[in-house]
Amino acid sequence: MTGRNTRARIFCFFACCCALFLELLSPQACAQQLPLRYYTTTEGLGNLAVTALAQETDGALWIGTENGLYRHDGESIRNPIGDARLQVYNMAFGSDGTLWIASDGGIYRYHDGKIAQVPVSDPTWSPLQGQALAPLAHGDILVVGKEGKLWRVSAAGESARMESALPATLESQQSEALEVRSILVGNDGAWWFGCGSALCRWHENRLERWGAADGVPHSEWLGLRQTKDGAIWARSDRYVIRRAAGDTQFADITPQGLGRGSNHFWLPMVEDSKGRLLTPGNAGVYRWQAGQWRYFGERNGLVEDGVRAMLTDLNGDVWLGTTGHGLAHWRGYENWSSWTTRQGLPSDVVWSVADDGAGRMWIGTQRGVVSTGGDGQEMANEAPSVTDQVGGVVADGSGGMWLSTFGGELFHRRRGQTWRSMTDGGRIRGGRLLAADGELWIVAGNRGLFSLPLDGSAPGRRRDELDQLLSASDRSVNTACREQNSDVIWVGTGSGLLRYDPAHGFSRPQVNGLTPSDGVAYLACGAGRVWLRTGSGRQLMRIDLHQSGILRAVPVRPAVLKGLRILSLLEDHRGWLWAGTDVGVVWWNGKNWRRFDESNGLVWNDCDQNALAEDTEGAIWVGTSGGVSRITFPEQLARIQPLVLKLDEARLGSVDLMPGHKIEVPGPAQMLELRWEIPRFTNRLSQHVRYRLRGSEDGWTDLTGSELRYAGLGSGSYRLELFAVNDDLGQSSQPLTLAFDIAPPWWRRPTVVTAALVLAALLIYVGHRFRIRRLVQHRNALEALVRERTRELAESHERMRELAFTDSLTGAMSRRAILSAAERELAQQRRHGGALTLALLDLDHFKSVNDTYGHPAGDALLRGLVTRLRTQIRDSDCIGRYGGEEFLLVLPDLSVDEPGGVERVDSWRQAVAGHPFDIGGATPLGVTCSIGVASISADETLESLIGRVDAALYRAKAAGRNRVEVWRC
Repeated sequence: MTGRNTRARIFCFFACCCALFLELLSPQACAQQLPLRYYTTTEGLGNLAVTALAQETDGALWIGTENGLYRHDGESIRNPIGDARLQVYNMAFGSDGTLWIASDGGIYRYHDGKIAQVPVSDPTWSPLQGQALAPLAHGDILVVGKEGKLWRVSAAGESARMESALPATLESQQSEALEVRSILVGNDGAWWFGCGSALCRWHENRLERWGAADGVPHSEWLGLRQTKDGAIWARSDRYVIRRAAGDTQFADITPQGLGRGSNHFWLPMVEDSKGRLLTPGNAGVYRWQAGQWRYFGERNGLVEDGVRAMLTDLNGDVWLGTTGHGLAHWRGYENWSSWTTRQGLPSDVVWSVADDGAGRMWIGTQRGVVSTGGDGQEMANEAPSVTDQVGGVVADGSGGMWLSTFGGELFHRRRGQTWRSMTDGGRIRGGRLLAADGELWIVAGNRGLFSLPLDGSAPGRRRDELDQLLSASDRSVNTACREQNSDVIWVGTGSGLLRYDPAHGFSRPQVNGLTPSDGVAYLACGAGRVWLRTGSGRQLMRIDLHQSGILRAVPVRPAVLKGLRILSLLEDHRGWLWAGTDVGVVWWNGKNWRRFDESNGLVWNDCDQNALAEDTEGAIWVGTSGGVSRITFPEQLARIQPLVLKLDEARLGSVDLMPGHKIEVPGPAQMLELRWEIPRFTNRLSQHVRYRLRGSEDGWTDLTGSELRYAGLGSGSYRLELFAVNDDLGQSSQPLTLAFDIAPPWWRRPTVVTAALVLAALLIYVGHRFRIRRLVQHRNALEALVRERTRELAESHERMRELAFTDSLTGAMSRRAILSAAERELAQQRRHGGALTLALLDLDHFKSVNDTYGHPAGDALLRGLVTRLRTQIRDSDCIGRYGGEEFLLVLPDLSVDEPGGVERVDSWRQAVAGHPFDIGGATPLGVTCSIGVASISADETLESLIGRVDAALYRAKAAGRNRVEVWRC
């Protein structure tokens, strides 16, 4: 019996040693509760095996699963492609915003709300399962086929095409060695890929290979990543290797315990904003930081199901796609750490937190106190005898720590020693502790304020001197704080605010805006100011201590605090205010107010009283009824992505609306429909849209949904203005404006109404004028008849005048007309002087033309003669038929005595004789003419001048015809 016990003890000892040894070899386990939120079928995810993740530039998340593609806009998860059910292998956004999807059915392209399959010559082709898509410039991507070949997919308008990415000669020469298993496009544009059991790099038409001699073990390298520091990472199911920038060798940094697992097709690696690499393990996630691996698993809240997809979003949060539990959001990844009972807290209810100044934080809970070094370290229970509710923990400034329980126990611990009870002097039931003026102050509520020496040399005593400053009806002491960089202490009581300084003791300062009836429930002291929350009105107030004279308490009413109950206050060394409330923690950095809750990474929304603390590194600790959280880098809280309001649909009737473009639609009444999204995954409860429709209402309306409808908008001009607001984060989006006009029905249009009024006026006018019209109709008829007769007479007169002054055969002026023209020119010559010449032209042998060719030919000859002469004479010259074949020409401003005068007349003769005339026969007829010319002499009459011209013509005929004769006085 004894031997068996001895062997059992030896076996247990050996097992413990082995476990300890394995623990030392394994990656460091992170002892913190991850603020994970899981999205499953309840939130709209149709399949819980998530295989791929991608994010739009405005924040919306795309989720690929084994049976469908989904999109998460922050409010809901929807299927954007209808009935298409794809088994998604991976996804990536191209540089042009196109979403490329690798699936069991091939490569798909999603662009402008439409999805289309990339055509391939082989209908059985598909991409390699689990492999990443590598975007290239100009929107192209690289994809690995299941046959081990690398392909390049290019977009061309609405279509796409696929071609081999590597040269055909290279693939044929090294077909086995170039069996591609993964792809990465490096920062320098080089292509890295798993080739066979090695790694290859293709750049500038040159292929390099890394094998065992280069630190690359023989394995199937399915995961590749390049981090911001230039390092190349490679992952297989058994190894993780890394080549630092500038190195020629890969280093094996495989974490202990990394196994094949069940999801070895998917081996993603992502980089967080601090340059730390994350990759999945068998049932958790590894993170490389400070030269070692840290492991997050089931103990931290991850389901033991394997991770297939990982993504770091625009806010720095991490998203994990699990094998069968849907999508996990690691909220507050970069900045929030949390601990609960799973990580060693005695209770999830945390009442107090304090920094001992030596690098450890002490956390008082519902069932005792523990300490931790922060940054994901284990909780250590160094006070096992303390099992009561620890209401206060404080460092005394000399390396010691004090804690008090709600049961009235008091404990003290010197640095490097154990806790010992200091309750011998009696129990003091209180919560908050404060080291001040060489003493430990115990805020004991209705019992008042107690203090005792920090060395514990005397029991606690009640500070009765406060009673004379407090109202007899309420002498409770609720809180106290010390000014930063000062010995002054402020005390909040049920009867107002008190001040203490070592030289003068307690006093009641006069503070405008604060009455004795305003009890002070919580205080926070900063550098030159005091924050307080009143007990009655629950009002936050601020007192500026630098102002001279009487102090003034100024109410602080930010929108983010509306309706919240403040349970603790803290001003940190930066001068920033922290307020723990019943629904999260509120933060103010001197400019912005913001509220953070579970959606940001807080372990639980219900903060506990006085459970705010700042550690020596400047991190903020928040105690809640569900654990404790640490905000590691408070400065990062100011850096958040802009709020974006994105319209999915804006329709007026059947017409689409676009911001910045005003349209007009016909009436009657139209339905206005809008649907939008705000891609934000945190603080959704305080997010809403503010809108107003000018033309219908001028006041603003808040809407928490994502749809807006206006039914039956009547005619008019409208302008819809809307923008998104997040009260928790103090953000507003850029406003969107939609302007449109709805035309009234045709019978209400201004033109129609005006026309109707005009028509009515016309009817009245017409009715009034009807009688008058009948009276004047007869007169008008007579006047019309007279006008008609007058017109007919005028037309007859004009015809007669034309017949009198125009020769009907030749179109030349008649004898009467030409003689009248000669008379006018002669009168003009006598009034103004100048020359005047008459010419009489006669066709030679005209009678023989009539006799030989007939009178029609003679008539044609005369018409042709007139036509030809008109081309030779001036516009001021006149030609008229004088009789038979004789034509008289009146030539003003021309004298035969001037040089060129006779020659001009002779040119007419030459024009007649020079070209035959068309007389209607087959052969043109040539003729000549004789011309008599005479110029007017002083005081000569027209008859005398015509006589001389006629005599000159007679002389030309007598001289042989076809000539010009001039008769001079």
